Amino acid sequence: NMGFFHWKIVDNYIHPGIFNLIKDVNRIASTTSVTPKLLVYKGEVVNAAEIGDTYTHPDYWRLGMFSLLINQTRKDAEKKDINFIYGTPNKLSLPGYQKKANFQVIQNLHVRSMFFPVDIRPQVQKRSHWILGSIIGAIFSILSFLYFKIKNIFFFLDKSIVIEEINQVPQDWDDFWNEAKEGYDFIINRNTEATVWRYIDNPNKYKLITLRKNKVLIGYLVFRAISSEEEKYIIIADYLTLPGEENALYIGINQIIERAYKVGSHQVSLWCVENSPYFTVFKKRGFFARSNVPVICYQNEFAHKIEDCISWHFTIGDSDNI
Repeated sequence: NMGFFHWKIVDNYIHPGIFNLIKDVNRIASTTSVTPKLLVYKGEVVNAAEIGDTYTHPDYWRLGMFSLLINQTRKDAEKKDINFIYGTPNKLSLPGYQKKANFQVIQNLHVRSMFFPVDIRPQVQKRSHWILGSIIGAIFSILSFLYFKIKNIFFFLDKSIVIEEINQVPQDWDDFWNEAKEGYDFIINRNTEATVWRYIDNPNKYKLITLRKNKVLIGYLVFRAISSEEEKYIIIADYLTLPGEENALYIGINQIIERAYKVGSHQVSLWCVENSPYFTVFKKRGFFARSNVPVICYQNEFAHKIEDCISWHFTIGDSDNI
């Protein structure tokens, strides 16, 4: 809605973004936006931006508006000294980016969508009678909950870690961020200003969980509950720990999954870089990996530089998808 775009583009904490559109008299036919971000590349802060919101009214499909807007918006971004322009297009728009706008998938950044099933009733009901779906879903939920509880018995959870759900960014956040970012060649900025803008000031409601050991902030998770007519689900939008403290996420994950059972969510989902230590943490906690998430970028000189990155961090919160 308009309030969301005002937050994202106009009230952006770095500088105002770009929103381009094509109008047919007074009718909006097609749109594209660029949201300013900051990328930390091997310790260097780089001006970046996410391109997206490539919507075209069906009456104007196949008229070349998509490529016209993408290329113009990219040029406008470059005029603002933005060196890295990336996006996470769906299957329908990916070919257009590749063939008509010189965007390509970042080859060494392997992001996977992951999910923890809580209630499979909606999926079963789509393929069978609703009564059968309800029965199978109820049985699955009970077995899933028992599996979750039994598996907890075999996990060593550090009892010195204190978990807290808060509604503002703590004062020692930047101390945590400055240490945490050192473990990555490629990570979108997560300092206090960026985190407040992305999650606290966002028109949508997010929950922030912090993890502390000996009063020191060692990690966090951000999640959001979403409901539609057919499904209820929780998305873990973001997470990060200090180097070597990745297993601390288990405690935060447990709390989010327990909430999913309590509120009747059908699943908990997230994005995770496949070769990161977090991927193993989520797999051990019962998350299943499914489709690859293509992360694309405009092919300029900087795009070729990032191909030598080894350690990547990228979550769904680094995109406009949530």
